[in-house]
Amino acid sequence: MRKILLLIICIILLISCDNIVPIANIDPYKNSSINYFSSDLTTIDKDSFTALLISDTHFGKNKAGTYFKTTEFEKYIKDNNIINDIDIVINLGDVSDNSQQEQFNSYKEWIYGLFESKNIPVINVIGNHDNRNGGVNRFLTTVSTTKSTYYCFTLSDIHFYVVDSSFRTLGRQQLNNLMTTLTNDSNSKKIVLTHIPLYGSVTNYYASFADEKERNYLLSNFSKYGVDLLLTGHKHVPESYKAYTDSFSEIVVNGFHGEDLRNGKPSFYICKYDKASSVFNIKCFSCDKDSTEFKLVSEHSYTLK
Repeated sequence: MRKILLLIICIILLISCDNIVPIANIDPYKNSSINYFSSDLTTIDKDSFTALLISDTHFGKNKAGTYFKTTEFEKYIKDNNIINDIDIVINLGDVSDNSQQEQFNSYKEWIYGLFESKNIPVINVIGNHDNRNGGVNRFLTTVSTTKSTYYCFTLSDIHFYVVDSSFRTLGRQQLNNLMTTLTNDSNSKKIVLTHIPLYGSVTNYYASFADEKERNYLLSNFSKYGVDLLLTGHKHVPESYKAYTDSFSEIVVNGFHGEDLRNGKPSFYICKYDKASSVFNIKCFSCDKDSTEFKLVSEHSYTLK
């Protein structure tokens, strides 16, 4: 009886926690001769810039208790002239709900019509909901302009690292390439963008890296090689801020849609950077379920080193 119960528990875990794979058994990148982090794909040469930050758009999602405020979001950024100030859009992952082509198409049509048609570049980080059943190729060909799901770009004097954590691990090749690039990167200001946070919680272990040693290795080396900020999503809960050191913090942002189960409210973030002061300011705007108006709910500033 005990063996049967253990088998049932294992089956439930495998069904409910997809993509939980030990780091030693996964490496989605097969071309070890290419370090995609060495590709500086996008450059905005401005002393100051404004970025719109969103995460977990989950196009195609219709789960009970989930609600969207997309129309209200569009109205707010237009009515308050925010859209005219935006230099770049960053989506921290799960642009689709389960990697279906029509979901990627719908997201692409929406994001292009709202931003790219105004020549505002969009950076899409891949999430765990974007890599299912061959979804990586659909993600790359539909919503990304890159050959890889990890790479770098530059805004003002900041180097941004887009990291693929969609399998809850980086895999050996990506991890090695990341460490090589960070070691040789003399730029003093660095921000890492990825989907999975470093830490979950006792009740939601799935919301973090699968391998504790890998997570601790990343945490140590991000601090060692001068990463100022780590921006992540995935949790669908009100944002949290973790100051690991005096100069290195992680910000886990709320999702773009609302979710009753985890009390997540539809949210977006406006990030403003001033090169003269090296201050990176982040404002969070959220909308209650029974409201049609987004409101400023929090604000944090970081001095990049």
